[in-house]
Amino acid sequence: MKGKNEQKAKWSGSVTEKRREAKRQKIDKNLRAGVTVEIIPARSELESEQVKTIRVAAYCRVSTDQDAQTTSYEYQVDHFQKLVAANPEWELVDIYADEGLSGTNAAKRKDFQRMIADCKAGKIDMVITKDIRRFARNTLDCLYYVRLLKDLDPPVAVYFEGESLNTLDAKQEAVLALLSSVAQGESENKSEAIKWSYRHRFSNGIPMIPTWVLLGYTTDEYGNMVIVPDEAEVVSFIYEKYLDGWTVKEIAAHLTKEGIPTVKGLDVWPVGSVYNILRNEKYCGDVLMQKTYTPNCLTHRVVKNRGQVRQYRLSDHHPAIVSREVWLEVQQCLSSGKRRRRHSGKTSKPLSKIRIKTIKGGNFKGWCVFNPDWPLDSISAIVTKLKTNTTREGVTENA
Repeated sequence: MKGKNEQKAKWSGSVTEKRREAKRQKIDKNLRAGVTVEIIPARSELESEQVKTIRVAAYCRVSTDQDAQTTSYEYQVDHFQKLVAANPEWELVDIYADEGLSGTNAAKRKDFQRMIADCKAGKIDMVITKDIRRFARNTLDCLYYVRLLKDLDPPVAVYFEGESLNTLDAKQEAVLALLSSVAQGESENKSEAIKWSYRHRFSNGIPMIPTWVLLGYTTDEYGNMVIVPDEAEVVSFIYEKYLDGWTVKEIAAHLTKEGIPTVKGLDVWPVGSVYNILRNEKYCGDVLMQKTYTPNCLTHRVVKNRGQVRQYRLSDHHPAIVSREVWLEVQQCLSSGKRRRRHSGKTSKPLSKIRIKTIKGGNFKGWCVFNPDWPLDSISAIVTKLKTNTTREGVTENA
């Protein structure tokens, strides 16, 4: 009972007012008495009294490797060199530059990551950049790296010249978030515009085919696909031997052994390269557009199109290297794994080591048993040898 009464009194209005009044009187007494307090300055306050040289790093980037953008890249480098040189309190550490790369994903920008590492190592006091779009077009990336640099000891500022924005100013955090969101929105809108233009091209039968990675074809001065005879022979060989029963591994090993380079100039043929040639519809004259797509412009991850978005097929677009019938037969073999025409992938044996067996008795006496593993180039010699044997032995010539 006593505890409940004390608790009730503790929170009663009269007791609370008395305590507040006592605190006010205590504060007033200390202010009137003039208590002396020793103030120990912060390290930053001591350093601010000295003339300090600010170690500055400049970051610049252009989003493509086109000529016009390359010129912009050179201008940015020159601008930052002059800007730092004009300020006597600044010392240029380095100019970090990523040329021909998108800004939506900071992880792919090597010089940007090198700059962040130098900031963490204490080599940089401030980063200057043209604007937020040069620094990052991804809101999360922008805020993440700005706060990461701000939380370092000592903190590293990022100064966006175009927006006159210094990230060490706490009042500008909300403005930074807003502007970086706008920059990300611009990237997303640009990405959607590019995707729309691709779809529009494809739906009107205008494919985009980089023939430099397509064995057997090149592009003439008018942009038309034309056959490269030497390379086309390799493609035809791959299709023919696959249908003859050679495995993909055997075909790749044979091409490597013969010293035939891949379309990229490699000396060794990967099994995957042979599979890609066998599956590619371009070798029968067709084009299937939008085989892959990018679901997110921020990650740039390319995904195989398995029906998630539309595809566009254009038949008889260019000269074929293999007939449509051959190509379809290969696709059926690849998908079903059915037995092909014949099996001649094994190493050919000399005729002297090929054993010819004839049936000695019964209804099929004198008939020859053919082995499906016999090489095609030896069949005529086998038949001749068989005729010689049967004539010598007086056996009816049957096969």
